[in-house]
Amino acid sequence: MKKKIMIPAAVCFLAVSICLASLAWGAPREQIFRFILYNNPISLDPALSYDSTSDEVLNGVFEGLVRTGRNGGIEPAMAKSWTVSQDGRTYTFKLRGDAAWSNKQKVKASDFEYAWKRVLNPVTSSPQAYMLYYLAGGEAYHNGTLKDASKVGVQAVNDTTLKVTLRSRTPYFLQLAASRAYLPVNPSVVKSNKNWALSAKSLVGNGPFTLTKWVPDQEIVLSKNKFYPEAKKIHFDRIKIGIMNDPAQELAMYKQGQLDWSGPSETNINVFKLDKATKKDVHTYNPASTYYYVFNVTKPPFDNVNIRRALGMAISREMLTHGTPAYAFVPPGIRGAGKTFREEASGAPYFTEDTDKAQELLKKGLQEEGLSTFPETKLIFNEGHEYISSAVTSMWADNLGIDVYAEVQPWEELLDNRMTLNFEIARAGWTADYNDPASFLELYTSWSTDNDSGWHNAEYDSYIRQAQQTGDDAVRMKLYHQAERLLIDQMVIIPVYYYKEFTLQKPYVHGVYKDYSGALVYRDGYLK
Repeated sequence: MKKKIMIPAAVCFLAVSICLASLAWGAPREQIFRFILYNNPISLDPALSYDSTSDEVLNGVFEGLVRTGRNGGIEPAMAKSWTVSQDGRTYTFKLRGDAAWSNKQKVKASDFEYAWKRVLNPVTSSPQAYMLYYLAGGEAYHNGTLKDASKVGVQAVNDTTLKVTLRSRTPYFLQLAASRAYLPVNPSVVKSNKNWALSAKSLVGNGPFTLTKWVPDQEIVLSKNKFYPEAKKIHFDRIKIGIMNDPAQELAMYKQGQLDWSGPSETNINVFKLDKATKKDVHTYNPASTYYYVFNVTKPPFDNVNIRRALGMAISREMLTHGTPAYAFVPPGIRGAGKTFREEASGAPYFTEDTDKAQELLKKGLQEEGLSTFPETKLIFNEGHEYISSAVTSMWADNLGIDVYAEVQPWEELLDNRMTLNFEIARAGWTADYNDPASFLELYTSWSTDNDSGWHNAEYDSYIRQAQQTGDDAVRMKLYHQAERLLIDQMVIIPVYYYKEFTLQKPYVHGVYKDYSGALVYRDGYLK
């Protein structure tokens, strides 16, 4: 049976192109940086955001206690200094006294305490809650077993002193503190308007830029925040961000000088087909990101590990010509105890591509499920991933003799379907929130609010819990390797490839780059 790819009408792309054409996207002006986002941000409320698109804006309008530098190290941000107790459980941050919100109010230590407890409050329903389980009492408060929020391990001692008590020594806590889950919010703004993060008129941030315009599906404009304590070091006066998913139009705009930067990843603009002049602007990055497919293991027949393994082993990754073939979850570049986590992996690979073995496993799995044929199945993915989805479903047809229908969905719809387990197989990708294997492996614990597989495994949870409680990095990494092997042995996810990203950057753009996680950093950028 011929596989079917369901693609929405192109009318939306045409409308977006017309809208962008009507904007003032002319020649570069004084310190105005222009680029494109492929989707609307899910949310500009740090507590409710959970996607990399939102991060591109959040990183400009909010700033945490610390931030990640170009080389992955931690730099002071809202906190000017900090001390750590001998047992590694208590951090005392000293905030800078000149930090202010974009509405002129002072940034206080209590703003961080409020924001972190808001993320943990079950009423908020934050997908980031599990990221703050590292705080003493954090998980218990989120689960409702601890009712008294004052007992959660974050306390504003005074306006410029924040005391943080962890449940156990966490060597990568400063990396965590630089992530979106730990960003502050302005309590008075949040309490006075439940829709505060939906409009440029009401959103108040503390970052180097402030949101001055947001027209969904068209444009986001950030302007230099004159109340930011290091405003003199910020060179861009404005950041103009178009919103569209039309690679051809984006490339044309870049060539015509209407964009200063473009993210032509492998799923949209083919850098190998660029003309010589444009190729000179190509920059290559290897972010800590993994492209994979996730199963809904609660839905038969994907509750059967043999069927899941069969599909994982039947993909010829080299033929996809995208990124670096992946046979594990944690990507290269993530730190281990001494070397990288991948370099420290020992033993046989978790799995190999083997069509004959895959056919045997599929046959066995179907028999275990009492099925004579593979049932009707749908693979869902978002725009820009048509080629890979078509290639993978073709491989399943050729190598296993099964038909899987591929359906493209809007980004927001795909995320919602994954989080509500309204799918069978779904395209997914994960990028490090912080430089540690935990950033990936905690995703599929039973307590993770980002676990979109329906898979809960006590042994897996135990490995992660033990890793969280040890201060010995070598022991911790061994436990993480055991957890990862179990995750892949069970084929809860099918690793496909580790990302390799290409960007186009005009030669007059300086100080703009992709960090280790693949996030676009423009804080220190300038045009010259």
